[in-house]
Formats: sequence, structure tokens, C-alpha cells
Amino acid sequence: MAEPDPVPVAPAAASSTEFSFRGGQLCCEAVALAALAQRFGTPLYVYSGAAMDRRLQTVRTAFGPGAHVCYAVKANSNLGVLRRMHAGGAGFDLVSGGELERLCAAGLPTAGAVFAGVAKEPWEIAAAVAADILFFNVESPHELPLLAAAGAAAGRRVRVALRLNPDVDAGTHAYISTGKKENKFGVALDRAGELVAAIRREPWLQLVGYHVHLGSQLQSVDPYVVAFERVATFVAASPLHAEGVTYYDLGGGFGIGYGKGPALDVAAVAAALLPRLAARGWRPVVEPGRFLVGDAGVLLTRVLGNKRQGETRFVLVDAAMNDLVRPALYQAEHPVTRVVPGAGSPQTVDVVGPVCETSDFLARRCLLPPCERGDLLAILAAGAYGASMASNYNTRRRPAEVLVDGDQVRLLRRRETFAAMFADEMPAADGGDGADGGEVVDA
Repeated sequence: MAEPDPVPVAPAAASSTEFSFRGGQLCCEAVALAALAQRFGTPLYVYSGAAMDRRLQTVRTAFGPGAHVCYAVKANSNLGVLRRMHAGGAGFDLVSGGELERLCAAGLPTAGAVFAGVAKEPWEIAAAVAADILFFNVESPHELPLLAAAGAAAGRRVRVALRLNPDVDAGTHAYISTGKKENKFGVALDRAGELVAAIRREPWLQLVGYHVHLGSQLQSVDPYVVAFERVATFVAASPLHAEGVTYYDLGGGFGIGYGKGPALDVAAVAAALLPRLAARGWRPVVEPGRFLVGDAGVLLTRVLGNKRQGETRFVLVDAAMNDLVRPALYQAEHPVTRVVPGAGSPQTVDVVGPVCETSDFLARRCLLPPCERGDLLAILAAGAYGASMASNYNTRRRPAEVLVDGDQVRLLRRRETFAAMFADEMPAADGGDGADGGEVVDA
């Protein structure tokens, strides 16, 4: 008898078709999530390789072969995810020297990487110059002498793109908005001419482009177009602003639905910008992160019990804000579903974890069938800014991560051990070096 077709999670709950119900339980591609929870324990991050591949291809198709697609490492920096992105043809968007070290640890090339950040340290700049990255996105005037000194030490000109702040409200959460005049990112257009002149004067620097990233979770094309037109007006003001410029880095920020609708139409963004870029001979650089991995991941968690407090029903689970901080930090709303559908009328519940904070919730006022101890829940659209922002708060171990390819499963990160967590706290071997038991060092 033929296996029935997979059933979507819910009409709008997940934008990734790779997560669906097969045989009465939620699966990632051809693998049952319950089996993964049994094998690897919970909390557990599960990623779909096919979902990542599909989203990356969507971006590459939209912007065409002339575009340089750089995966934003901060979204999910697991070495296995980085290798997957490289295999799909992506370069990398870096915001720290540690992320550059991750590329090296993964054995990946650095020549296609770009490096942003408002406060780059000298060692980070030196390391990225030595790695011969594609270019730096300059965000602050104080960076220029540091970049020039690193170029002189290496004996090569350093390629830079000036990050401009066009004062565009992208209509996103205040904490993830980066293109407004009150944000710390980039250089205001009324000051940018001074920095262009300073770059031109420095023999060890080479201006190759402009960078404009407006923030995360953008849901419309308009902010990208408005930002581009403001940059184009700035560039047209002086021949020196355009000389040698070959890249326009529009950043990323492509929004996903989180159960409330479709992801941003990146083809529409490309259609609006590509003719404008072609008219100036500029090559697009795009830096998607969340768009590529957000819908490709879920966080599995097991129910520990139930509790009622006043009119609020709580479902207590073994995942917490240290595993997925987005709901607490951004008031983000992730769709939640049972891995095995339950009987009974859905109830309005708060899904909360063990951490000693009222902000320790994974979902509030969500509808779920009655849950009992041992049931599995899946927090959907958790592939971005989940594991990468996880912490050890309350001395909790960070979750394991696995990648599914069809019916194959690969462990990307073991569940953290307490021994590994404590290793860098360096207790004295004999406990006799001080009241705190720490290592005594010279002042």
C-alpha cells in the first residue's frame, strides 16, 4: 500500500514544506522528529538540508549569476551549516573575528567573505587582511587608520566598501533596525563625502563599493528602493564618489513569515534593484541569513508538566530562553505544534521553560491540544538566531544540533557537557590558591 502524501504542518505555520506530517507524526524530510528526540534527547535543534538548499537557490535565481550571495554567519554559525552554504555557492558575511575563525575551522575559503561591524578590533582587521577577504564594510571613521596600517603591514591595498546609513525606516522591530539615523550602524549621508575623501587619500585603501543594510525581517520591497535612490543621489553628487565603485551591497534582512504569512518576495526585490544596478555597472552583493536557515530549523522540546495560575494555563517544557532567546528578547512569536497530534479541544496556553525568569517563555497565548508529560512539541522557524544565540544561563547545557538530508541524519553539534562548560573557569588543582579556588596569576 502506497504511503499517503505528507500533510503540511498547518496552512501558514511553516514556510518550509520539508516539515510535514507523515504517518501521523511530524517529520523533517523523511525522518520522524520523535525518533530524533529519542536518539539525541531534548531540547534539540533539527535542520533540513533541503530547505536550506531551496532557499539559497531562490536567492541565487532571483539575483542572477552576477550577484555575490554572502550567507550571514551570525544567523546560524554551526560549522556544518557553513559547509552547506559553501557547497551551495555562497560566500560569507562576517561581523567578528570569531566568525572568520569559524570559516578557517570549517576548511572554507575566505576570499568571498565580507566583514562588517561598527567596532572592529585591530586583531580582527589584521586577521581578515591576512585572509584576503573580498572587502571590509567600513562603518566608522576610526577604522580607516587601522585598516590602512594593516594593509601597509601586509604590503597590499585593502578593499573597502563604505557602509551608508540612509535614514530609512524599514518598519521592523526597533532592536533589529539598522538603517535609521539613530542607529549605531553606518555613516550618515551628510558625512559620507568626508570619508570617501579620506579613503581616496590613503594609498593603502581602495574604495570598491557601498553597503546599505536596513535591518532584519523586512517585509516589503520599498525600503530597498528608497535606500538605493538615496545612495544613488549621494554618488551622483561627485565623480569621486563613483570612481572605482563596482559593488552595491544591499545587505540582507529578507523577512520570513513565522506562521503569519509568506516570506519576503526576494524576486521582487531583485527585479526592482537589478536594472538600477546594471545602469551604473554595479554588481549586487546580498547577505541573507534568517531567510536561508530560519524556516529550515525547529527546536524540539519535551513536556515536563502542566500548571494553572489564575486564568493562565502553562505547559512546562525542557527548553528555555537560554536555548531560544528570541521570544524574550524581541517578543518574537514562533509557531508551536505537537509532534504527534493530540485529541481534545485546543486550549490557550503559555509554553514556558525551567529558567528562573518570568521572561522565560517560548510561546504565549498559543492554541494547543491538551499536552501531557512526555509529549513532544516543535517550535517552528527556529533555525536562525536560535542555536547561535544560545547561552548557559542558569548553568544549562546548550542543545545538540542535527541535520537531516532525506532519510539521513548527521549530528552537527553534541549536547554540551557540564565538564566542557566548566573547563575554562580553571579551578586550582589543590584548592589552596585562594578562597575562590581560582588560578593565581601575576598582577
